[in-house]
Parts: sequence; structure tokens; C-alpha cells
Amino acid sequence: MTIDASGLDTCGCCEGLEEPAMPKNAPGLPSIGYRVDTQPGFYRRMLESLPLARRDRESPDAQHPLARLLTRASDDPTVALVDAAACVADVLTFYGERIANEGFLRTATERRSVLELARAIGYELKPGVAASVHLAFTVEDAPGAPQVATIPQGTAIQSVPAQGQIPQVFETSAAIVARAEWNALVPRLTRPADMAVLETATNGKTTRVLALLGPAGSFPPLTVGLHANLDSAGLFRLDPSLTIEASVDALEVGRIYVAEGVSGIEGGDLLLFVGKNGADLRTLVLSVSAVSPEPELKRIRIDLEPLPEPVPDPPAPRIATWLVPYTLRPVVNLAKPQMATVPFTSASIAGTISARSWRESDLQAMIGMQRWDAGALSDAIAGARPSGPPPSPEVGAFAFVSTLGFFGNNAPRWKLLPDGTTAIHGNAYPTGWDKGDTIDGGGTLPRTIWETSQGCRTTPLVHLERAVADVVRGSWAVFDAPDVVAEAFTVLDARETSIADFGISGRGMQVRVADANGNPLPTSPPNFRFRTATAHVASRRLDLAELPIDAPIAARDTAIELDRMVLGLSVGQPVALTGERYDVAGVDAAEIAILADIVHTDGRTTLVFEDELENSYVRASLRISANVVHATHGETAREVLGSGDASVPNQRFTLKKPPTTYLPAKGGAASTLQVRVAGVLWDERSSLYGARADETVYTSRFADNGTTTVIFGNGIEGARLPTGTLNVAAHYRSGIGPEGEVAAGALTMLRAIPLGVRGVTNPLPASGAEGPERLDDARRNAPLTLLTFDRVVSLLDYEDYARAFPGIGKARGDVLWVDGASRVFLTVAGATGGPPGEDILEKLAVSIAAASDPAQRFDAAPFAPRFFSVKASVAVHRRYVVREVIESVAAALRNAFVFKARDIGQSVTAAEIMALIHRVEGVVAVDLDELVPSAGTTVTPSDPAATAVPAFAARWDAAARAAMPAELLLINPAGIVIKEMAS
Repeated sequence: MTIDASGLDTCGCCEGLEEPAMPKNAPGLPSIGYRVDTQPGFYRRMLESLPLARRDRESPDAQHPLARLLTRASDDPTVALVDAAACVADVLTFYGERIANEGFLRTATERRSVLELARAIGYELKPGVAASVHLAFTVEDAPGAPQVATIPQGTAIQSVPAQGQIPQVFETSAAIVARAEWNALVPRLTRPADMAVLETATNGKTTRVLALLGPAGSFPPLTVGLHANLDSAGLFRLDPSLTIEASVDALEVGRIYVAEGVSGIEGGDLLLFVGKNGADLRTLVLSVSAVSPEPELKRIRIDLEPLPEPVPDPPAPRIATWLVPYTLRPVVNLAKPQMATVPFTSASIAGTISARSWRESDLQAMIGMQRWDAGALSDAIAGARPSGPPPSPEVGAFAFVSTLGFFGNNAPRWKLLPDGTTAIHGNAYPTGWDKGDTIDGGGTLPRTIWETSQGCRTTPLVHLERAVADVVRGSWAVFDAPDVVAEAFTVLDARETSIADFGISGRGMQVRVADANGNPLPTSPPNFRFRTATAHVASRRLDLAELPIDAPIAARDTAIELDRMVLGLSVGQPVALTGERYDVAGVDAAEIAILADIVHTDGRTTLVFEDELENSYVRASLRISANVVHATHGETAREVLGSGDASVPNQRFTLKKPPTTYLPAKGGAASTLQVRVAGVLWDERSSLYGARADETVYTSRFADNGTTTVIFGNGIEGARLPTGTLNVAAHYRSGIGPEGEVAAGALTMLRAIPLGVRGVTNPLPASGAEGPERLDDARRNAPLTLLTFDRVVSLLDYEDYARAFPGIGKARGDVLWVDGASRVFLTVAGATGGPPGEDILEKLAVSIAAASDPAQRFDAAPFAPRFFSVKASVAVHRRYVVREVIESVAAALRNAFVFKARDIGQSVTAAEIMALIHRVEGVVAVDLDELVPSAGTTVTPSDPAATAVPAFAARWDAAARAAMPAELLLINPAGIVIKEMAS
């Protein structure tokens, strides 16, 4: 800018003197030069002009009376007067320059100047925006409590402040009906113990293992012991009544869970597993390696291991740690409400509700048409007994009450008996029964349990050494020996009897057995020796507990199946998820999800969310609260402003409780102020300009000290206030800015506790706040309204529109090419330094969508923070303290690379860092040793091709089919290493 001096008075006082240079200003300067000179210049030129002064300015021949003033001493009165005049000129030009600077938006320093200049182009300085949060209420669930609580809109909750802070008040944005059963919904934690005996044949050898079944693809691939995509031919299920899928995965397992009432099982015991496929049975005997009670889960864990082979083979690989499979079955053929009357009976409920899949809205319609009680229906489904035929008694998992030997196992050796030929009745035992006993030089005759001492066959009879209770027809028996594979037999008959053999006699038990399928034993049954074999009898069926689902609630999941049916939830309702993170042990996380659908299947409710989950959770720790409501910062205030006076134009009132709360809105920020005159609501406008003379409107002005003034019309632009006594009242909320961004769990104090409510908390910290607009932001944002004209077309328009949006501090737009089409990706940051709140981001997207081309796709997402470290050596001037200079350098680096000083996508160069360090007083030389970006790759300035840490713009990840936001590069405060340069 150049000053035009053509209009100045040509007094001739500077005639013959060098005129001062007029100021010239380049565009884009933070301040303009406007003063023609300063005191020294004025003083010098005024002294030089004394001899040239004439008595008559019009006559060139007039005398110069001051030419004879030869002194220039500062104590001379004339010279002192000139000095004073020069000081006055200096002051006047200084303030003139300041006034000139206040006349331009970029150079103004006073908030009022910026406000008025912005107002001249239709822009009002943003008063800020209030923080928002989701609150989770807990309803009293004690016996006798109402179990339901109505929480009205505007319920006030106060924070518990940290040290040095003051309490903040939040109010709910809507009324909700909270229920005790919604306090902490739990995901499904168990699934039926769908186990089977898996029989496989490899290289002519048949093996059997205990396997856990799951739908195809439900186990992680490459899991040790996994048999994928099996048909049912080799599967013998412990519970044949369970639904059989067309294709299943089977995982070899060495663990079962039984009900906590099961007792008497210890390490070393044998368990029998019997599976069925059609009419065929298969058995598997395993040994108990450990028994671990889990009383908190009301079950007992039993770890199993295979029995040792009679002929040692290479040890089989141990079963790896396994996760119980869990997959959500696709919902098909959703049921519709029935018009005909359905009786409220167990059979009708099981066939109509439990056995079908229902959408929540359809089920509620069904309940309404049938005039059922929703609570009674939930209780009936939760307490329903298993339907269908009972499981076959011969299949399942079995333990044994008694373990004993066979008759004769404690008999003396045959060789130790007296010679029978000298007995009166002859030789009762001419043949021996132990290994090594010989007759007439014959071979070895070891006896089996299927023979008498003299080799007579008793098959299928065996004789136990004593009588045992509960050995009955249809029960199971397992015979085991160190040198023979354990085998299961079906008991056909058992009775107590007297037995005399092996040189002894006594009471025992005779048992008739068959093979596992009830068929007669072969002529050569298993070769169990009478002394080494052990019988496990009196089988008892184990009540297998459901298996715990170990699979976590994974990030990016969009649905969660609950452990029961929950009625009354609605689409669009927010829920709060809190629990321990699965990927970071010991760390809790929380998030808010919005319900997109609610489906009931098999007596359980599945919650479907609008978006993918952000965190992965340990399933057993996750709690879902459905008593959630949105709340915003600010406390309601009601006050009488005063009395209207029709004789006063533009009557104004100042609110008594600043600052006024502004909430996120589609167009930016919306005031909570409502003004009523004589009980009638008047409308607020941004300006009274253009308002009709009879239009009942007002405008508000936000002052520098945070107060809000309400201004009414003058009868020409806007109606005047009618005369009345205390007829002007205001209803508004007070509270705004970063103070409202309270930490998670801080909002716990209810101002007035609604009936039935036990407590409240905020699972997530409040976010989305912004304080009153700063001058630097106002200078930047005010012209944006003229650049965009409330429409978004170019990429710069997206950036400018977002920057001017309340609650947004920084914005960067990038164009991505996805599947051959362009997509604008807008990366934004919140005004307080972190990501913007969900409310702000949602309102921004809606506002841009309304102002942009509908055909242009765009996305908005928070920035990705990235950090870098610096290591440098500095040479310090000998007159400075080295430690203090190094501290100053570190402080300069910290301040230069913080959130407020950097833009999204702005890289860091070695030259930038070195120039910054050189500006620190006392630094003589700098040697930048390295830059370390967040990826850990060292970038050294000695490499000319690598002298910067880049901050990447938004980009498209084709493999993940997702857009990656732009990065904001900040310095790692712990990564600044500054040392003194070696001499």
C-alpha cells in the first residue's frame, strides 16, 4: 500500500529538504507501515527547516527570521520546542498507523476491530460451542424397586472436578425411559457342548479323538488338530439331538466342562465318551489329568489326555490352545406377526417365538396384537425347558463310581499251592494260571478275565472281585490293563454270587457284557489278564456344562448376540459398550454404538450396529448399557431481563449468567437463548438489518468478556418492545468451551435424582468443545464466507467450509481415486487439539452435504497423529550458560511443533529445525544428527535425498478397501535430545 500525498497542504516548509519516503507495503504482511516518519526524523528535518522559514509564505523574497538562530543546543527554548513538536508528531503518526492497521482484517489486533470488520461482510465471531457426551444411567434393580425410571429432558448432572478445576454441569438432550434389565446387557458367553467322537483312518490305522464341532469356517485356519469341512460320516455326536449342519469343522480337544454339582472325579480317573451316528455307537476312553473347579462360573473344568499305548509309539502332538468357535448365523425368513389368536402356552411360545427369528418391531407388534405381557414373555423364554426327544441314555460322557479288580487277581501263585495228588479228593488245580507256570514241561498259560483258572471259557461272563452297587443292565463298563487298549463294554446283566477258583473262594459279582453296540463278543475277546486288568463300573452320566466362548468381541464387528432375549430396544437407540480390551491386556475401553436393527433368534437377542466397533473386548468383561442418552454442557438459567419501553429504540439487556451455551447444529452452532415478551416467543436473527418494522425479532451480541447482550428493534428495522412491567424474560443455558471436556467417569452427581435411578456416569470423555473464536482464527475464517458463499465446489471450498465450522480447528482436503471415481476425503481436527467430537463430525458432514454437489462423494474423518524425534548438537557462545541454552533449544522445539503451530499434512525438514535452533539466543552452530519418524526409520541430514520427515496426505488402501486419513506430524516431547557440540 502506497500513501497518496497529493492532497497535502504545500506550505513550502520543507522546500529545499529531502522529503521522507512514503511507506510501501507488500501484500500478505501481518501489519502495514503507515507513519511517514518517527521522532528522530521529524526532529532532524524540523531543525533543518528553521533557516528556511519565511515571514510571508506567498513572497519568495520574504525574510528568513530564523536564519540567525545558529544554536542547536538541546536546552535552547526554540530547539526544545522543536523537540517537543517532533515528539507530538511521533505520537500522532504512531496512533495513526495503529488506527490504519485496525482498519484491515489481517492486521487488526483489537477484538472489537476484527469483530466489526467481520460483521461488515456478514461474519460474526464464533462464541464457541459446548462439549457433548453420552451418559449411561443405572436403574435400581433391588427387589421391590420399580425397575423402570423416566429420565426427563434437561436432567442436570454435575462433574466431580479434578484439583484446580470447577464443577461442570451437563443436561440431557432428550427424555428416555430407562430399565433395570438394560443396566448391563451381557453378550453370549457359552454355547452348547457340541462334542463328538471323531473316527479317522490313516495308513490303515483307525484312531478316535474327542472333537468339538462348529459350523464350517468357525475355527481359525491352521489351528493344530483342526479337521475342516467334514461330513457326518465319521462323526459320532455325544448329543445326537443337536442340529446337524451340512458341513462342520472338528477340533481335537482335551478339555470338557461339567456342572458344578458333579463330584468324585480326580486326576487319573478314566472317563468314557460315547457318540452316536445313526444306529452305530463309538466309544473313547480318556484319562483325567487335572480337575479345576470354577465356582464363579458354576462349573468344573476337566483336562483330559489319551491313555498310553500298550506298544509305545512316538508321542502324539499336544493339543494346542483352542478357542470355542462362535459365529453369528445369518438371519433368514424373519417371522411376521400373526393375526390369529395364539395361546400363551409353553408349546405355543416355543413354536411361534423361540423357534423363529423376529425383528424387534415385528415382535412388539405381535405382542401388542396378542395382548401378551412383554415381561412374562421374556421370563417364559428364559425359563423354557429343552424341547424335543430326550437324548439317548447310552450316549454322552460317563464317569465311573467304582474301580476294582477281577476275581482271582489276589490269588496265590499256582506253584505255591500244596501238591494236589496227595489230597483226599485228588488234584483240584492240575493247570497253573500265572505266566511261567508249566505242566509236564509244557508252555506258559497266563489266564484272562474270560477264563477260569483251568482255562475254561466264560465269555461273555466276567467275575469281579466284589459286589458293586449300580452295576445294572444298560450301564457301561471299561476294562483297562497296562498291556491292552482300554475298551468299553455294555452291561447286559450283573448279579452278586459266590465264586470258588484260583485256590480261593468268596462273594463276588458275575457280569455279562456285550460290545459297545450291544452285539455279542467275538470268540477272541480282548486279552485282558486276570491279575493286571482293572474294571471301571457303575457308570454315571456327566452333565456337560455349556462351553465358554473364548472368542473375543472383535473390532470391526457389526453385531453382538446377547445371552438372553431383551425386549423394548429400538432402532437408532445409543448403547454404551465398556470392557477390557482383548488386544491390550489390563486396559479398559468404551465406545458408543447406535442400533441399526434388533433381531431375536432362539430365545436370544442380536444387536446390529450402524457402524463397526472400534475396539476388541474380552467377551466375559463386556457390558452393554442401553440406558444411554446424549447430553451437552451447560446449565439452564431462567431470568427476567426487565421491563419493555416502547419509547426506547433498540432497547437492550445483558444476560446475568455468562457465557451463553451454543450447541452443535447443522449450520454450525445454535444458541440456546429463548426470549419471550409477555409470554410470547420472539425470534432471534443474526442482524436486525432488513427486518420489517413490525417483526418481533431480536439479535444478540457476544462481548469480549463473555457476556451476551440482547438487542431489540427500533420500530424501523424490527419491532420495538411493548411497554410493560418485567415483561421480558429469557431462557438459556450457561456454560461453553474447553472446560466442558471432562474426563470419562467424571459426570456422576445428579442434581435431582429421578425416581428409580441409582446412578449415572459418562463412559467416554466429553468432546467437541471450542472456546470463543481467537483473533487469528477470526482473521482466517471471516473471509471464508466470501470465498465459499455457502456453497462447496472446489477442494479449497471443502477445506474453507470445514475450518469455519464451529468445533473444527484444522482441515485438509484430498482427492482420492477409488474404483475409477473421485472421492473427496476431508481430514479434520478438533478445536481443542484432539479429534472432533462425534456430534461435530456428524453435523459437519450433514452441512457439507447440503452445500455441495450431491454427485460428489466425500468422507470426513479425524486426523492420524504421527510423531518424530530430534537429536542435535549445538555450539554455545562462551558468554552463555550451556545448560540454559540447551533448555531453551528444547523449549523452542516443543513450542514450534505442537498442535496449534502445525497443519495437517505439513512435513518437517532438517532446514526448518536448524533454522529454528539458530534463532535461539546463545547458539553459535548447529549439527543436526538425526530425525526419527514414528516408523523408527532414521533420516540423517548427511543424506541429501532424505532431509525431511514426511506427513502423508489422505490415501486409499486398496488391500483393506479403506481410506487412510492425513497425518498431523508432531514432536515427541520425550524424543528431543540436545547436547553440546564437541570442540
